[in-house]
Amino acid sequence: MTSRIYTTLRNPIELRKDLLKANIEIIELMEDLEGIRELRTNKHNTFLFMKAYIKEIHSSISRLRLKFPHLEFDEEDELKKEAEKIDVEFEGYSKDSNEIDKLEKELFVLREKLREMDQF
Repeated sequence: MTSRIYTTLRNPIELRKDLLKANIEIIELMEDLEGIRELRTNKHNTFLFMKAYIKEIHSSISRLRLKFPHLEFDEEDELKKEAEKIDVEFEGYSKDSNEIDKLEKELFVLREKLREMDQF
C-alpha cells in the first residue's frame, strides 16, 4: 500500500488564482510565439517571391540590353558631344527666360507702384 501525506494550505484560493494566472500567461506567451512563427514564415515566403521577381527583372533587363545596338567607341564620343551641344543650347535658352523673368518682375513692381499712387 502507498502512504498518503496530507498537508494544509494557507490561502488556497489565492494559490489557485496564482496558478490560473500563471497558466493564462503561459498560454498568452505560446500564442505570441505562434504569431512570431507565422510572421517568420510570411517573411520567408515574401523574400522568396521578391527573389523570384528580382531574377525576372534582371533577365528582362539583360534581354533588353541585347536588343540595343552596340556602339563603337567613336560613336559614343560623337553622341556625348551632341548631348553637350544640346545642354549648351538649353542653358542659353534658360538665360533668356531668366531675362524675361526679370522684366516681368520689374513690370509687376511698376504696376504695384501705380496702384499705390491711385489709392492716394
